[in-house]
Amino acid sequence: MKLLLCHTDYRVYWPARLRALRQFLAERSVEMRVVEIAGTGSPYAFAEASSGDRSNGWQILFPHEPVEAIHPRRASLAVFKALEAYSPDVVIAGPIAFPSGATAVRWARARNRAVIITDDARQSDVPRGHLVNWVKRRIYANIDALLLPAPSLVPDYESWGVARERIFFGVNAIDNEFFASRADRARQDGARVCREKGLPAKFVLGAGRQVPKKNWPRLLEAWRAFKRERPDSVLHLVLVGNGPERKKLEHAAGELGLVDLQFRDFISQEEIAELYGLARGLVLPSRRGETWGLVVNEAMASGLPVLVSRECGCAANLVEDGGNGWGFDPASTAEMAACLGRLDALSDDDWVRMGRRSRAIIAEWGLARFCQGAWDAMLHSRNAPIARRGLVDGALLGLWNGRYRPS
Repeated sequence: MKLLLCHTDYRVYWPARLRALRQFLAERSVEMRVVEIAGTGSPYAFAEASSGDRSNGWQILFPHEPVEAIHPRRASLAVFKALEAYSPDVVIAGPIAFPSGATAVRWARARNRAVIITDDARQSDVPRGHLVNWVKRRIYANIDALLLPAPSLVPDYESWGVARERIFFGVNAIDNEFFASRADRARQDGARVCREKGLPAKFVLGAGRQVPKKNWPRLLEAWRAFKRERPDSVLHLVLVGNGPERKKLEHAAGELGLVDLQFRDFISQEEIAELYGLARGLVLPSRRGETWGLVVNEAMASGLPVLVSRECGCAANLVEDGGNGWGFDPASTAEMAACLGRLDALSDDDWVRMGRRSRAIIAEWGLARFCQGAWDAMLHSRNAPIARRGLVDGALLGLWNGRYRPS
């Protein structure tokens, strides 16, 4: 069997997933190739391109162009050509909203091959009108399987006409061992590492792009409320990331008179894993639109309690109130401040207990989950009858090239 995976880019979390999948499939006599559309740009432009893997069946169609500059039709034609050249038995592609997914479905139906779509969007994250939802249902009728993060998303995709037996799970897994080992190493001499990195001895970490949906301004307000409630607290807040709201956030911090606060630029995964090992907890205050929140996976693998907005896709699946952290309403400054207070008040024993619970929960969300989910979807797609398009579906698939819409 031959498998091809294609999407806009495969950075940050994807190289570890795909290395694991390649090894998993090699043991089952499956040949695998990877196609990325763009070598630069996207919300993960800060991450290095994946070109180091290209010698091992990894192709970047536009290695020197940002994805934002590539017209959808041009991207679609290049993806179609790559699929024709390799002629896989199964395609795993990104969401149908993007050129990768749209083109993969068109090619698979034209060539009677199996196509699997990966996605993690919820209806509440991307509300659409009746016409758009009808188009989505027609396109989904032409896929063979979906690979989603968790069962909590099933009702959304069933509403788009995807039968439960065509839904599999495993997306949004990370390399748990990578984060666990580096976090533990940093903890072995935490005081020294904090001094060397200019970090406070006790801090809560906020990591992610500084864009509106992340809701960092509300966190700053909650931080002020928390400090007023607990004026003797030595807990600091460290925000790691960059984005268009950075200057606005720094200005807001000054206007609010915040202290015990650091802003830091994006850092590598190796470095952020060290910060998890030194932090007291993670806070993610995102509003609607945060389809998952993989920093929560990272923090939990690193053995941290987590404070997570209930609007995050991961919250219902990974956060146990009082077990490994707390959820909160991202619109409520008071709830957010209260969660910061609970974290600050934890005894060392309770902190260890919650960190262990985080690791126990996230142990089921590692690379093995991704590999098994992808394999189960592949087997289903190969054994089930190939979806057949009608005349209307064929016209829609021919017209829709997807488009790049950064979140």
